[in-house]
Amino acid sequence: MLLGLDLGTTNVKAILVENDGRIVGRGSAPVKLFHVEDGGVEQDIEAIYSAALAAIGSAGSSAERSGVEAVGISSQGGALQMLDGDGRPLGRVISWLDSRGRPYDERIAQEIGHETFPRLTGHPRGAMAFGQLARLRDEHPDFLTKANGVGLVGDVIVSQLCGRRAHDATSLSCATLYNPSTGSVVQELLDRLGVNEEQLPDLISPRDAAGGLLNEVARETSLPAGIPVAAAVHDQYAAALGVGAVAAGDVMFGAGTAWVLLAVSDQLMSPVAGAGFVCRHVVEGVYGQILSMANGGSAITWALDLMGLSRGGGGDVDTMFEPVPAGSEGLRFRPLLLPVGGAGLAPGTAGRLTGLRLSHGRMHVLRAVVEGLAMELARYLRLLTDAGVPVERLVMCGGAAAGRLTPQIIADTTGLPVACATESDTGALGAAMIARGLVEPKESLVSLSAAMAPPFRPVEPGPQADLYHDMLDEYLASLPLASEGDA
Repeated sequence: MLLGLDLGTTNVKAILVENDGRIVGRGSAPVKLFHVEDGGVEQDIEAIYSAALAAIGSAGSSAERSGVEAVGISSQGGALQMLDGDGRPLGRVISWLDSRGRPYDERIAQEIGHETFPRLTGHPRGAMAFGQLARLRDEHPDFLTKANGVGLVGDVIVSQLCGRRAHDATSLSCATLYNPSTGSVVQELLDRLGVNEEQLPDLISPRDAAGGLLNEVARETSLPAGIPVAAAVHDQYAAALGVGAVAAGDVMFGAGTAWVLLAVSDQLMSPVAGAGFVCRHVVEGVYGQILSMANGGSAITWALDLMGLSRGGGGDVDTMFEPVPAGSEGLRFRPLLLPVGGAGLAPGTAGRLTGLRLSHGRMHVLRAVVEGLAMELARYLRLLTDAGVPVERLVMCGGAAAGRLTPQIIADTTGLPVACATESDTGALGAAMIARGLVEPKESLVSLSAAMAPPFRPVEPGPQADLYHDMLDEYLASLPLASEGDA
């Protein structure tokens, strides 16, 4: 038996998994976000730890948990937690959603140079924890004294489970402090921040245990004391492992609030369109590039709310617009509703609804939104292929993967087969696969993923592919592209 723990932004999830991938127990607990002035978003690390214990304690029975052999950890990326010299939290977690560090990100990236910065970090500009550290250096310099620790949510929770702060390259990469070429921290950035490498969590392989489960944690959770606990890994990479996106040409596509892509390649690529996060994959020998469309399920929620329609899962939305023919009878939607996203487009490019007639109803609008999102997804895939990143197979996960029409629209628009994951807790499942790797060190993560990945529902391009191909050409032609000065 294995335990996969996923430290999400608003929920912590835990699953008990047999070695064949069969899930025998699930648990979850919510985590609160605190919105503060000037765009700040914070959390409480002790509340996250309490949620982790609650999620573990509700996953299966005590007897089942007593048979767990190892624990894997998937965590939200870039959420910063400063620590004092004794490892106690200094203030709250600064969430990856917090925008207060962005001006610092931009300034330091400009100082280093927009050609040099991506080579150092795998990302075109600073992001998340990096900018927040620069902000804290100005606003709270006492937080960055050499006696204090610089933590992220995942490694702090790992330390509470096993006594050692440890994470892997995917976690450090999201803090923009990891060089994917050298496989080490970016010393130049640490020097600018006035941070020593010793203040960071231990950087170890996901194949190595961070430590053994502490006795007090064992008593609270009914897990066996001393079982190996893995280092924290970025949740997107854990999910990629969980759905088998582990070979060059695989693209995991998460259809959540934001539609996020993780493209796998067999060589280190440059960040795409001024937006990609490039890092070494948890699977040895391949690399990943994360691209967030930012817009995604939030556009569907906006449409539902705007038109007074009840919310539901992906399948329910598909049922709602099913009577509307492909192409929404001429109605077209540009799903750029947020000021972020829209990689490769001119700054300020906004959403747009065109072709509206009296004959169109609410379901036409809903289908047009989904079709517009599929067009934007296809554009992102072209950004990847134009940059030389292989794109051969889409692996779709998230709520919309359960629907019948949305995956078909995506297959028709992209011209690619879509493998729809039938398991929703993919990050926790990937963490469980990493846990199994701790007790079976001779097995590769690729083979463990193949043995434990959930079944997929295949969707091939269908009869409407030609129509959607023409719509995609029309969509691309309507977009204002970024100039060199905008990059």
